[in-house]
Amino acid sequence: MNAIQSANDEYLTGLTNKGTVKRAYKDMETAEISAEYGESEITVNVGEEKCTIKNPLAESKCSCPSRSICRHIITAILWLKGNVKEEVPEPEQKQPDKALINELSAYPLKMLEKAMKKKYFTDFMQKAQKGILPDIEESGIISVKVEDMTVRLINPLEYSTCSCHSKELCSHKASAILAWQIKHKIIEPKVEKAVSVEIDVSKARDTAEYALKFLSGILSDGLVRLSEDMAEQAETVAVMCHNARLADSERQIREIGSRLEKYIAHSPEFNSKKLYFLIMESMGLLEKILQAENAEEMQKYSGEFKAEYILCGDMELIPVSYRHFSSLDYEGNIYYFLNKDVNAENKFLTYSDIRPKFYETNRRHTYTGGIWGLTGNMNDIMKCEIRLKNPKVANGKLSSSSETTATLTGKKSMNCSAVYGNMYTDFAKMIREVFAKKTQGERLVFVACEKCIGSEFDEITQTQKILIEDKYNNRLFLKARYTSESKDMIDRISRIGSIMLNNPAVNYVIFGSVYIENGECSIYPIGVYDDIYVSKVLQKTTYFSEKEQAYKFFAHLFEEVQSMLGDVIQCGINSFDLYTQISDNADESRKMGLLELGNMLEKLSEMFGAKNHTYSNDNSKIVELLGKIYAYLEKGISMTEVHIAISNLKKEIE
Repeated sequence: MNAIQSANDEYLTGLTNKGTVKRAYKDMETAEISAEYGESEITVNVGEEKCTIKNPLAESKCSCPSRSICRHIITAILWLKGNVKEEVPEPEQKQPDKALINELSAYPLKMLEKAMKKKYFTDFMQKAQKGILPDIEESGIISVKVEDMTVRLINPLEYSTCSCHSKELCSHKASAILAWQIKHKIIEPKVEKAVSVEIDVSKARDTAEYALKFLSGILSDGLVRLSEDMAEQAETVAVMCHNARLADSERQIREIGSRLEKYIAHSPEFNSKKLYFLIMESMGLLEKILQAENAEEMQKYSGEFKAEYILCGDMELIPVSYRHFSSLDYEGNIYYFLNKDVNAENKFLTYSDIRPKFYETNRRHTYTGGIWGLTGNMNDIMKCEIRLKNPKVANGKLSSSSETTATLTGKKSMNCSAVYGNMYTDFAKMIREVFAKKTQGERLVFVACEKCIGSEFDEITQTQKILIEDKYNNRLFLKARYTSESKDMIDRISRIGSIMLNNPAVNYVIFGSVYIENGECSIYPIGVYDDIYVSKVLQKTTYFSEKEQAYKFFAHLFEEVQSMLGDVIQCGINSFDLYTQISDNADESRKMGLLELGNMLEKLSEMFGAKNHTYSNDNSKIVELLGKIYAYLEKGISMTEVHIAISNLKKEIE
C-alpha cells in the first residue's frame, strides 16, 4: 500500500500530534502486533486493540474508545511501514504532494469566506493587502500558525487538523487555506467595499425636502427675524437627518444650529458670511440626495456616521502633544503623533479620546486611560516613543482597536529627521506646501521663528495673539482663544512671547494647526519646544511675485461679494432691497474678466428687483442661483487665499 510507505513522521503528526507519534514508536517496541491483508484494507492487531487501516489513512478505525486517530492506528501504520509485503521506497518529501496542492488551489473562496465570517474575512484580506500573512511552513504537509492555533493541512484536505480540535472547516483552517492561496498567487487579496443600501429612500427624500425647506426659510426671512428657538429647530432637523441616515447633512445642520446659537447670543465669533457658505453647502448636498435615482447613489451623498478604519503596516510614532477639545455635544482630548517614517502618507496621526456630553452628570470625566494594551496614564505614555503593531487608520486618525498592540521603545526625542522634515523656518514656503494638498483634518506643522514682534490679548474676541517673524521677515500670528481648558496653553505662549521679546536670542519651535482666515495665515499653537535644534533645518528664502500681488484684486472682489451675500442672510430674501449693490458687483466682475460671475450677479439683481412687483413668496429660483454663486466663490477663494496669505506675511503689526 503506497499510502503507508509515503506516510512519514511529518504526515503522521498532521493526522494526530507529535506526542501521539512518539508514544506509538515506544508502543511498537513492546506491543504484540499481527496483520491480516485484505483487498482494500489491512487489519492490524495491536495488543488487545484491532485497527483497520484504510486508504486514505485518515479513515482508519480502531476498536479503542478514541474517535480520532489514536496511538494504536499510528503504531499499526509504523509497523506496516517495516513489514508490508510490497515495499515502496519512502520518498523524502520536501514539498507537499501534487494532490494536496491541487486540492488547495481549487478550494472555493466562498466556502472560506463563509467559514471565516464577514468581519474576520475582511480584516484578514486587509492584512494580506499590506503583506501581513500567517507563518506558513511547507514540506510533506503544510503547517500554518493562525493566531494561537496550529493548522496542519494534509491530503485529503478534509482530514486536516487544527489545535482548536474542530472536525469541521473552522475559521483557522479556512484562514490557513486562504493564506496559502494568497502566498502562491492563486487569488489576489481584494476587499470589495459593499455599498450599504440600508438607507430608506423614501424617508431620506422626505427628510431632505424638510431640511431644504428649513434652510430656505432662514434665507428668505433673514437672521433679523430669527425666532429665539431657531437653534433648537436646527437640532430637531439634525436629529431627523440622523434617523434618515444622512450623516453628512446631520453634521452640517448641527454646525448651522451652533452658529445660529452664537448669533442669538450676540457672540463676537459669529460671522454671517461663514453661515451663508455653510447653508449653501448643506443645501447643495441635500439637492444631490433628492436627485439620486436609487439607494446606492443616495448612499454616496449621505456620508458615514463612523469612518472606516484601514489596517496599516507597523508604525513607529513619536508622541508630539495633546489638546483639549470641547463642543456643544462632545468633550475630551486629542493626542498628536508623528510618524517616524519620513515617506509615510500620513505624517501626523491623531488619537481622540472624546466622549458625548449627552449623558454626563455633574461628575467630570477624566481622560487618562491607556490604549493599545499599554498600562498607565496617557501623560506618561506621551513621554515615550511607541511601536504600533497592526494599527488601523482612517483619515489620519488612529483606532483604539483591540487588535492593535503597542510597545514603548524608549524616551522620545524630537531631534530626528521626521521632525526636521515637517519643520519650517520660511513661512511663505510653509503656506505653499501645506495648502497644496486637500485634507479633511488639521494642517499640522512645526514652525521655527526667528523672533517675537509683539504679544497682546484681544479683549473683544478673548484671543491671545503673538506676532512672530521668520528669518526672511515674514510675519504671522499665533492665536489661541481663551477658554477654561486653553488657559494653561495661553499662559505658556504669553510667557514665551514675553521671553522672546526681552531676549531675541532665545528661539522656540511651535507645533500647531495652520489655517487661513480673511486672507491671513495664522497658527493655533498646540505644543511649544525649546529643545529642538533649529540649525538642522535648512530652507531657501521664498520671494514674492507680482502675480501674487495681483491676486489681491480678485480676493477684494470676492470679499465684496461675500459681504453682500452676508447681508442677504441678515435681511432675508424677502426684505433685501440693496439689489443695486449686486449690480455694481456684477459690473466690477466683468471689468476684471470674470464674465460668468458678472452674469450671475446681474441675474440675481434682476430677480431681487422683480420681487418688488409681485406678491409671490416662492424664492426657489433665487436660492438656486445663490447656490451657483456660492459654488463659483468657493472655487475662486480656494485659488486665491494661499497667494493672498503669502503676500500678507509682510504686513506690519497694527
